Amino acid sequence: MKKIKVDLQKNSYNISIGKGILARLPDELKKINPTAKTFFLVDSNVNNYHANAIKNFSEAAGINYAYYVLKSGETAKNFKQLNLIYHFLLKEGADRKSIITAVGGGVTGDLAGYAASTFMRGVNLIHIPTTLLAMVDSSIGGKTGINFSHKKNMVGTFYQPNEVFADINFLNTLPASEVLSGLGEVLKYAFLLNKNFFEFVDYKMHKIISGEEKTIQKVIIECAAIKAAVVSNDEKENGLRKILNLGHTFAHAFESELNFKIKHGEAVIAGLISAVFLSRRLGFISEERLKHFLHLPGKIDLQNKIIMHSKQNIYDLMLHDKKNVGGKIKFILPKDIGVMLIDVEAGKRDVFYALEAASSFITGK
Repeated sequence: MKKIKVDLQKNSYNISIGKGILARLPDELKKINPTAKTFFLVDSNVNNYHANAIKNFSEAAGINYAYYVLKSGETAKNFKQLNLIYHFLLKEGADRKSIITAVGGGVTGDLAGYAASTFMRGVNLIHIPTTLLAMVDSSIGGKTGINFSHKKNMVGTFYQPNEVFADINFLNTLPASEVLSGLGEVLKYAFLLNKNFFEFVDYKMHKIISGEEKTIQKVIIECAAIKAAVVSNDEKENGLRKILNLGHTFAHAFESELNFKIKHGEAVIAGLISAVFLSRRLGFISEERLKHFLHLPGKIDLQNKIIMHSKQNIYDLMLHDKKNVGGKIKFILPKDIGVMLIDVEAGKRDVFYALEAASSFITGK
């Protein structure tokens, strides 16, 4: 097992990564509050595979718990589902000492985290990520949220969990499509960290996709360590943490444009490709570096997934991005592996060029 600390001025916590570490959950619950009731909010797909195991484990450990199944998929991140969670918590007797335990991927963590941050002005929260994407990224850092008016994460909070347990045993039942989605965030961290990790991900891509345990665990540890370090330095995204949005200004617009019918990680890969083309367009990287940067995301087949129906609509969606200031779209762009440019502004023509170039690259035209 590997422990990584998210070291904050208030509410620091650990990310525990390894096989079978869910067995440590009862001790963490007792540490938080030995008499508190635990409220499992479980993704419906996870429930199909692991419901009996979670319930039997909880009963054997003497955990006082209630169990609620959440709808899966990005479209479930809305006020309707949030209200259902609130009703469940009230019905089952939740109070301010209660512990919400989110079991699922990024959608579950975002939705359950937002519920935990707002119910009775905040209750305890534990993340048990079950997807590669959630283990490397979304369960760490305290961002919660729901979608609003067909726009991604427009309503949300910063709310740190008490602990994160990334038990890689959950990945044994993860569909191949979810592994590919998780690769989106892995590729982002390959750009953010250094050339060694970039090359490692490139060389080991087939083992990541096939779920080879040793490789997957190393990838999760490396990505989680990067995010923990960045969040520890800049919890509320005032500076350094903005680099974690690499590719996401484009990606969130793609998700909204396609009515959330694509996975977040797929949109991130397309967003990385678009950001690389925009960086070249603005003169931050050479043609040689452009080709080098595109090699890694180019290994993922996004044909028939990322379809850019309307550049104008995508651009309009980006105008609503949370990172914008004064009506100006702000981009994070790569200058080199491990070197990012923050808050870059680009004109409409340049953005359109990047979208066109990315579309051609993805479709192979």
